[in-house]
Amino acid sequence: MKAPVKAPMKAPMKALVTGASGFIGGRLVERLVRHHGADVRVLVRNPASAARLARFPVTFHLGDVTRSEDLEKAVAGCDVLFHCAYGTTGSQKRRSWVNRVGTERTLEAAHRAGVGRVVYLSTLMVYGQTGDGDLDETAPRRRFGNAYSDSKLDAEKTAVQYSRSGRMPVTILQPTAVYGPYGGVWTIQQIEMLKTGRMILVNGGDGLANAVYVDDLVSAMLLAATQDAAVGEAFLISGPETVTWRELYGRFARMLGDDDRTVSMTPEEALAFYEKRRRETSRFHQEILRTFKQDQGFRDRLMGTRELLALREAASSLLPEGVQERIKGKMSGGGRPSPPAEKGPPIHPLTPQMVGFFAAKTRVRIDKARRLLGYEPAFSLERGMELTEQWARWANLLP
Repeated sequence: MKAPVKAPMKAPMKALVTGASGFIGGRLVERLVRHHGADVRVLVRNPASAARLARFPVTFHLGDVTRSEDLEKAVAGCDVLFHCAYGTTGSQKRRSWVNRVGTERTLEAAHRAGVGRVVYLSTLMVYGQTGDGDLDETAPRRRFGNAYSDSKLDAEKTAVQYSRSGRMPVTILQPTAVYGPYGGVWTIQQIEMLKTGRMILVNGGDGLANAVYVDDLVSAMLLAATQDAAVGEAFLISGPETVTWRELYGRFARMLGDDDRTVSMTPEEALAFYEKRRRETSRFHQEILRTFKQDQGFRDRLMGTRELLALREAASSLLPEGVQERIKGKMSGGGRPSPPAEKGPPIHPLTPQMVGFFAAKTRVRIDKARRLLGYEPAFSLERGMELTEQWARWANLLP
C-alpha cells in the first residue's frame, strides 16, 4: 500500500478550515498539522464538538459560516480556506439554508480577505440520479431530490460563479461515498443500521459503490490547495477501485460477525416495500397523535423526556417540511391501530431516490484528478475497511 500523498508546500500554509469538528474537516486538520506543519485555524460553532482537535496547536474561532463577521475574523491573513462546513442541525429547510448562504458568505469573506485559494467540498450527488456506465466531470449537474444534495448543488453553482468571475480562485472537489474513522453517513450510520436490522441490496447489490477512504480525499484536498492547474476546476474524487454494494456491505457485516444482515430485492420490490412501510408508519403516527391529544398526563410526561427532544430533532432533520407541517396539523386527528411487528430483524426501507442510487452501475472516473492534481488514491477497500474496523472497535461500535 502506498503512503498518503503529501502535497508540496513552498512554505508553511496558513489555513482556515470550516466544519473542522466534522468527519472530513477533522482529519484534514490532523494532516495539515502533523504532516505539513501548517498554521491552522478552525471555525467551530460549539467547542465541545471539537474535542478531537484539542490535542493539536490550532487556533479556535467560535462562530458560524452564516455570519459574515465571524468569517472575516477567522479568515484574515490566511493563504487558503477549506470549506467543509454544511448544515447538520435543525430542519431540512434550515440545513439547506446553511449550505447555500454559508457557502456564499464564506466565499465573500475569503474574497475580502484576499485569500489565495478556496477548496470547496461538494459531493457526487450534484450529478443527480446517475445511470450505468462511466461518469466524469463533463456530465450535466442535476437535482437529486433531497434537501442536502440539491442545496449542495446550489452552493456549488455559487462557487463556480465566484471562480469564473475572477473574484476568488476556487477549486471544487466532488467526493463519492466517504468512509473511515469518525465517518457519519457511510460508516457509523451503516454500522448502526446493520446492528438494528437488515439493509436492502437492490438486485442483490450488483450496483456499483464508488467509495473513497477519508485519507485519500484529504490528500486530494491538499493537492487542490497547492496545484496551480486546480484553480477554477471541479474534480470527482473516488477510491482506486470500483466495488459492488454487495462487497461494501459484506465488509460492514463481517465487522459485526454476521453475514446475514442484508436482503435482496428488485427495484420494484424495494419501491413496493417502501410504500407499504410508509402507509404503516403513517397509521402508526396517527395512533400516537390521537393518544397524545386525548391524554393530557401522557402528553406532559412525554414532552419532558430527553428521548422526545431527540426524536423531535431527528424528525425536523429527516422529515420533509410538508410532512412536519401535516403532523403538527393532525395533532387533533384520529388514527388506526399500530402496524403489526415485522417478523425477523426489521428491514430498513429505501426511498425511491436511494433505490435508483443503489441500482445504478455508475463508474466514477478520476482521470481528471489524476492528470491535473497528481491524485493517486492509496487505500484499497480492503485496507480502508481494516483501518475503519480498528477504529470502530476502539469506539465501541462493534460487539
